[in-house]
Amino acid sequence: MARIPMITEKSDLTADQRRVVDGILGRRGGRVPGPFRFSLHCPAITEAWHPLGEVLRLKSGFPLRLSEFAILMAARSMDCDYVFNAHAAIAIEAGLSQSVVDALAGGGRPAFEKPDEEAIHDYCNELAGSHKVGDRTYARAKDFFGVPGVVELTALFGYYTMVAMTILAHEMPPQDGAKYRLAPRK
Repeated sequence: MARIPMITEKSDLTADQRRVVDGILGRRGGRVPGPFRFSLHCPAITEAWHPLGEVLRLKSGFPLRLSEFAILMAARSMDCDYVFNAHAAIAIEAGLSQSVVDALAGGGRPAFEKPDEEAIHDYCNELAGSHKVGDRTYARAKDFFGVPGVVELTALFGYYTMVAMTILAHEMPPQDGAKYRLAPRK
């Protein structure tokens, strides 16, 4: 059970909350996504947060396979089952292998067949684990994705880390039928 009320389009909303919810509903298929169910307690935060998420997720310079992989890396770094479950199937459908997703969920390092995925894994893993990215790892990511790509990768990873933190702090219950329960990292 969540620690604070989860706000939906059917909640008793203030005028500011209603305005922000109406804006989200028009762009998100008639539903309030998970983290916004909490952030709407502060509508100004949601109003600033939502457009950034749209840019990072829907207007990404990365192919969907890689942007979803970066999101899974953020979920894994925070041990957030909810975000992992919300994005695993999308990542697989976009071309990320089931074995990579399963290895991440199991707490291990995937056996990569695609070097661009390994570059994202190592970049995000170093950033989360040591709070910096080593020169070699940074250079490899920059070689693959260019300067705009490493800027976007950092922002995407940070954004979904914030999403995971929001869900974890307020204890959002898992989705019905959630497939993955993240194992401790090895």
